[in-house]
Amino acid sequence: MDQLPKENPFSSFFVGGQVENEQKYKRFERLSEIFTWLAIVLGILVIQLPFGQDLNRQAIYFLAAIVGVFVTVWYHLLPKKFSGRIKRFIYNLITITFIALLVHNANGVAGYAIFFYFLAMLSVSMTLPLFHTVISGLYVIILITAEGFFTPGLLKTNLSLAVLHSWALVLIVYFSRYNAGEASLVKRGEEEVLLEKERALGRLKDEFVYIISQKLKQPAATIKSVVETILTKYSDSLNPETKEILDLTNVNSARLEKLLEDLLDISQIQKGSLRIHLTDVSLKPIVSEVLSTLFLDAKNKRISLLQKTNEEVASKGDADRIKEILTNLVGNAIKYTPEGGKVTVELTKEGEFAKILVSDNGIGISDEDQKHLFEKFYRVEREETKSVKGSGLGLFITKQLVEKMGGKIGFTSNLVEGTTFYFTMPRYRW
Repeated sequence: MDQLPKENPFSSFFVGGQVENEQKYKRFERLSEIFTWLAIVLGILVIQLPFGQDLNRQAIYFLAAIVGVFVTVWYHLLPKKFSGRIKRFIYNLITITFIALLVHNANGVAGYAIFFYFLAMLSVSMTLPLFHTVISGLYVIILITAEGFFTPGLLKTNLSLAVLHSWALVLIVYFSRYNAGEASLVKRGEEEVLLEKERALGRLKDEFVYIISQKLKQPAATIKSVVETILTKYSDSLNPETKEILDLTNVNSARLEKLLEDLLDISQIQKGSLRIHLTDVSLKPIVSEVLSTLFLDAKNKRISLLQKTNEEVASKGDADRIKEILTNLVGNAIKYTPEGGKVTVELTKEGEFAKILVSDNGIGISDEDQKHLFEKFYRVEREETKSVKGSGLGLFITKQLVEKMGGKIGFTSNLVEGTTFYFTMPRYRW
């Protein structure tokens, strides 16, 4: 807020009328239509008053009819795509021309109709950029000056009135743009302050998540290690109820450990401190290792794990991060594939890139879910996925890791038929 250039009286003048959103111009168009119809009705009513006896009523009625037809065509018959700043600028120039005809038939520079110029320029000044305002203003001043020559009476008096009206017009333009600019600057300053607060809050949140995740990671790993030790060494001496409790504890401690790792990754991604060590990596052994790690998960659901890697393919990447990516993708494929299904991992070359595809014949992903799939904490909520556990972080992290290694990730999916996720990385040529 303190940075607003209020010490310069022209700063607000130059800022005024800068409407960033084209949707606002569409709202202006709707308001302009309403006010134009009101102006037509008001004009017809005004010329019925006693001081309107000397006016050329027939010409004014004819002009009102023309304006009515114009408004109908302009707002309802022209293509809707013709909308926005340029349309509004053209509309104002045409409106000013109609006002010139009204002024000419309503006692010229000596008549009351001159104030319609002020109304038109007030709208232009507050809703259009400086260039359009200057063009419109010069056009009005030329029309007022020209009308001074056509208005009955002394030319000297008429030209004096024209100069007075023109000077009043300049003042109205300046102060309307100044006030609109002040409002715009204040709003912009408030938005910047709010944005900075949100950024600071985001940084604080990321730091908090990082610290908490890091502090909890060691205790979670210790709990998991102790439970695994008990299950391994004393399995025979445990009664069924105790063993069931320990198995459940082991599963949940593994989930907790994975969640903490994901939170740490996200925190580092947000802070820009995620470490990627690029080396020459052979991908076939990594695929084999990941499938071996997830073999038991697949076996428990009677899912077949197939590997299609007939050739050696190497890439520039981080071996540990590639394992993490594949573990996420293959793990998800197993989770969302019904019992007796199939998950296939294929490794190919695609130009300058190595490409890995993870395909399943699972439940597939709906069009609506596909729009949000890589968002943080987003999970597919369907009847078939209620029993699937997860944090909604895996695909978000996967996408970030792939992109940080210079690759791209994508997918194709059809409901019931299954899903194929694929990602690429720069290929290393042997």
